[in-house]
Parts: sequence; C-alpha cells; structure tokens
Amino acid sequence: MKINSMKRERIHARLLCKTALLAVVLMAARSAQGQEFALDPSQPVSVADVEVTAVNYAFFDNDSIHVVSPDKVRQARAPRRVSANELQWQGWAEAPSAKLYSYNYPSVDADGNRVTLSSLMAVPTKMVIDGVAAKPNNLIIGCHVTITSNFECPTDYNQNGSFQSDIGMQICYTRYDYFRQPCCLVIMPDYEGYGVSKNRAHPYLYQELTARQVVDGVRYGLALFEANVDNGDGADLARFEDNWKSVCVGYSQGGSVALATHRFIEENGLSSELHFAGSVCGDGPYDPIEHLRYYMQDNGETYDGTNKTEHQKETVSMPIVMPLILKGMCDRNPFMRQHKVSDYLSEKFLRTGVIDFINAKSQGKDDQYSTDRINTSFKNMRKNGLEYVYTDENGNPQKGSYSAAEMQTMLYRESNDNVHGKLSEMLTQQAFDYFRSLTQGATTPSGRGVMEDLHRALASNSLVSGWTPTHRIGFYHSTYDTVVPYANLLSFIRNQNGLSYYFHSRDRSTAAGVNPSHIVGEEGQADVYIFDDDCKKDHVDGGKEFFFFGSPSPDYRLIKWVLEGKK
Repeated sequence: MKINSMKRERIHARLLCKTALLAVVLMAARSAQGQEFALDPSQPVSVADVEVTAVNYAFFDNDSIHVVSPDKVRQARAPRRVSANELQWQGWAEAPSAKLYSYNYPSVDADGNRVTLSSLMAVPTKMVIDGVAAKPNNLIIGCHVTITSNFECPTDYNQNGSFQSDIGMQICYTRYDYFRQPCCLVIMPDYEGYGVSKNRAHPYLYQELTARQVVDGVRYGLALFEANVDNGDGADLARFEDNWKSVCVGYSQGGSVALATHRFIEENGLSSELHFAGSVCGDGPYDPIEHLRYYMQDNGETYDGTNKTEHQKETVSMPIVMPLILKGMCDRNPFMRQHKVSDYLSEKFLRTGVIDFINAKSQGKDDQYSTDRINTSFKNMRKNGLEYVYTDENGNPQKGSYSAAEMQTMLYRESNDNVHGKLSEMLTQQAFDYFRSLTQGATTPSGRGVMEDLHRALASNSLVSGWTPTHRIGFYHSTYDTVVPYANLLSFIRNQNGLSYYFHSRDRSTAAGVNPSHIVGEEGQADVYIFDDDCKKDHVDGGKEFFFFGSPSPDYRLIKWVLEGKK
C-alpha cells in the first residue's frame, strides 16, 4: 500500500510515541482517507474478551415489547409450542420472546488504541411452530439513529426502551411468528461515546472508524452467541440455520453507518465470515459535502414535480446537526483535531449551551439532552431569550443576555414542532463564507487551514465513491427530507452509475439521473433497489414510515430483497 510523505511522517511520529507493545502491532492505514487503525480487523476474536453486563428477556405482543429480568419471569426451559394460525398466549412464558444480552467488547479508537465498547444482542428463544422447531435464519447488524443522550442507546433499552423506536423495531426481528419473518439474531452496537464508553466523545460521521467498531461488536457478539448456544443456555437458544446471512440495517445516521459497515466488510475480506448479503439504508448522510451544499442552496426542491418543502436556503431544519458534525470531527477526525469547534460555530450559537447539551450524555438521565429536549430548549430561547455566563478578558465571570427577538434572528422560525436555524448566525463568518463556496462547486483545496481541513474531513467521510459495492443495497429516502436531504442518495447514484438499479417508482429514475441502460425492469436483476412509498414527510416522520408504514414496511421489504440475492 502506498502512503504519501505527509502521512508517512505522521505515522512515524506516532510510532515514536507509542510503547514497545504498540510499535509491533499491525497498522492498517487508509491513505485515501488519512485514517489509521491498530489491530488487524480480520484477526480471530475470542469470547474470553467479552463481558456480559446484563441479561433480560423481551416478550412481544401485537403493539409492545415487555422487557423483563430473568428473576421476574417463569421462563419455560423446553421449546414453546404454538399454532401458526392462532399465536395467542396466556402469559409471558408462552409469548414469542428474545433473550437480550448487553455486553462489552474490545475495539480500537481513532488513534489505534484499544477501547472498550458496548453492544446489545437480541437472540430468538426456541419456539416450535406447528411441530417444526424454528431457528434464527439471518443476522441483522442494527445501526441506530442519531442520539444525543445515553439513555437512547441500545444497551439502555432494558430500562428506557420504546417499542416505537428503531431499536424496538429491530428487536422485533427476533420474534418467531408469521407476521415478521425472517426470524433473525440482532446485534446493535452502542457506538463509541455511548453505553460503557459514555465518557468519551462520539465520533459523529467518522464513517470508517464507526464501521470498524460496529464490525468488532458483531464479531464478538457472534462469538458470545455461539458460546451460549453450546453451554447451559442451549435450552433457550437455537443455532443458526445452515444458510444464514447478515444484513446491515439503519436509518438516518444509522443509514450511513449501515453503508459504511457494508463497505468495511467488503474491503476487509469479512464477507464470507459474516455470510454477508448487503445493506438496507434509510435517509442517510452518505455525502457530507452534498449534504451541506443542500442546506446552503436548496429553496424547497423535492425532485417531485412542482411540490415544495419548507426548506429555505442557508438554513438548517435541525440546528443540532451542525455542532454534532463539527464537534465529532474536531474530537476525532485526523484532519480536524488541531482545530476547535469555536473556529466554526459562532459565539452566539455556542452561548446557547449546545456543546454542553451534547456532553451531558455522561450525566444522570434527568440531566441528559435528547434531540427532542434540545429542540424544546431552543423553543424556550425563542420565547424567553437567553441568559448566559462568560469569562471576560481578565478571567472574571460575567453575565450576559440575548432578548427573545435576538434569539429569533438565529433560531428564526418554528415549523412542524421543530425549530429552524439560520446558518449566517450559527456559523462564524469564515465558516459561512466557506459553506457558500460549496454552492459554487468548491473542490478539495491544496493548502491547509481551518476551512481547508474541514473540507478534507468532510470529503474523507463520503461513502459515495472510492469503492464499488459487490453486495446488494436497498435504499429508502424521502424526497421531502430537509434534515438529511435526498441529495445524498442522488450523489451515490451519480458516483455509482455502473451498478444496475431498480426503482420502485419509475418516475424517480429520471430525476435521479441514472443511465437508462442501467435501469432494470425486474427487482431481482438489480444491484440497488430504490424503494419509494411516495413519502411526503420530513426526516423524523419519514423514519417512522421506514419502520412502520405498510404491510410489509419498507425496511422489511428491502431486507427480504437483499436476502433473496441477485438472480
């Protein structure tokens, strides 16, 4: 592998500072993205490195999940027997159920150092349907949505989980019945910065690092699953079917993590080990530069005739997105770590406490800020103004304030219960000018500096080019999404125009700009399936349609398509 001179110097400097142990660890470098990882991701994993921190049971009925600790449930030790025609039960011991394992596992951080992360694994418990013992026949690699509080992460589902969440819906894939088949083992890592690593910064949109950490969580989870099937838990758990396959699934941030994990599996020779079939990605930020370009220049276009969204150029419809992206990159991205968030976000926006909202994830639940709570805080600032404390030039604390009218020039309107922000006030002037340059087709700069490094960091986390997928991808994306715009999907299509595409709605193929010779008439012939249920909802409600709308829902339909394989 060729490494340019700047990268070689950086690697050499780091190695000089490492201990003798780290000096002999294999370094896997990606020269194109400037990212370095210690530890070969293809090395065997051992269940001895896994620490199980909690075990619970999830019982399903038609519209909820009941999470129960082992000491509070009479768990039948023999396989439960039910009729496929009447899946009725008198108590939880007879209900379809899954065993929930929370576990810690080793991975690596952005510096190539060992780090302990956490994950949730939902394992189907044995059930006999019409006399036939059902088994998990697939693996879902679950990639969760953007969160800003620790109580929303997968391993906290035992205490705070909601059925109507992406975590709850993916746990539902473990249930043995004829309503949601195929039956799956589900593994959902917390991501670095949540769960056991909640005191660490979350590397938001650092795609390859998060993908690597997810893959580690899956491999250690599988080792745990195999070990528990072989020991005393075997009375509850059933082995995989012989022809099992794995699928990455996620929405929003989870959609991009699913695609990044797909790429990581392929590029690191793990497809056979993980029986990999492909990925299902909903409304993900696959191209950060196109994503931000949309914020700056879109005035309501939907790629859907003359219909319009409420988006206005140079604004953002979920203000927390900008500090999440910029803080994540300053904390972890190699191009950005010499810079500060204050290089990019304005003093006025920072005084809202937005960085404190993100950092509060390591505190008690009542002190943490979910995205909904952050939105409510912005509403209060619009209504009541803002009082803040700052340090003067002599190092003394001083009080300051913004009136409601002053806050409304930045958090400039509310729509659909959501606060919208004006980028000219949220960003520093230098950052805003750079964002404007994106609308003029700015390319990767040759020099180094605050904005040049930002551009490199954004480009390094694009998933739309630099590889050619060899396994199926199912995409779902609302053209009315103003938070994670449809431009992300269009960018993938433009850069991967050699693949064969099937469009659920043929009208979308023209707007997408696919070479007509690459559009196939049968979904079984496609490498990529663009599923469109004509969703006219914005990002959060679009996610609900991804997991809930129709029978089957889009996520379920795309998973089935990925598992069927190309004909």
